[in-house]
Amino acid sequence: MPEIKVTPLGAGQDVGRSCILVSIGGKNIMLDCGMHMGYNDDRRFPDFSYITQNGRLTDFLDCLIISHFHLDHCGALPYMSEMVGYDGPIYMTHPTKAICPILLEDFRKITVDKKGETNFFTSQMIKDCMKKVIPLNLHQTVQVDDELEIKAYYAGHVLGAAMVHIKVGSESVVYTGDYNMTPDRHLGAAWIDKCRPDILISESTYATTIRDSKRCRERDFLKKVHESIERGGKGADEPKGSNLLLHWTDRESQSLLQTFHHMDQPEDSKNVCAEKHV
Repeated sequence: MPEIKVTPLGAGQDVGRSCILVSIGGKNIMLDCGMHMGYNDDRRFPDFSYITQNGRLTDFLDCLIISHFHLDHCGALPYMSEMVGYDGPIYMTHPTKAICPILLEDFRKITVDKKGETNFFTSQMIKDCMKKVIPLNLHQTVQVDDELEIKAYYAGHVLGAAMVHIKVGSESVVYTGDYNMTPDRHLGAAWIDKCRPDILISESTYATTIRDSKRCRERDFLKKVHESIERGGKGADEPKGSNLLLHWTDRESQSLLQTFHHMDQPEDSKNVCAEKHV
């Protein structure tokens, strides 16, 4: 059996900087290209020097696949493509392509404009990078070249998140990225065709975590919101004011915001929503 080689360039034993190099059937595929939020130097980016000490990455990679828009999975993308050098195909779903540059630009403003850090990508680099992106549809088989094909599947987690099945000849790998098997108010459970890949690469950040039930999380969230409103929209340690700001991008928070909206509707509206979900 031919060798399949899996090399973590980030997040192998760490949370953040997700980036995995898979060599299968003579093809080299990079899975995610994230940033580590705990570092303020070059350690925040994956170790691309493992691929090549000099020269552009285009000569060594057949394609790059981004699973979703969170920065620990896509944050190093402009750095890789525009500063290190990669002109090959970059695949991600349509929602990920729409949201990714917004988060990248927001983080660039914080890092460069506010903190004054250097050796970081520019706004123009983000735009140039996104021009190289090829959007994926879920369940669409994409023929990257004569031998390499990829297929994206619904992963839950956040809008646009995808798992990917990679095939070269008779060999195959499944990469999950972040996924969720429990449906909630705005996202369904992850789903993939029945398959038997040679290797499964799975996200496992919360693999040993036992979470409270959805009902408990929703109850605690609503309690904190009401307490904040009673204080004039401020947190427990802040002076009273008039603003309550809810702006979260992770999957858990999106679901809780949906809960807040649902609980704030008249009973008739709730019944209509319940019928629609049925």
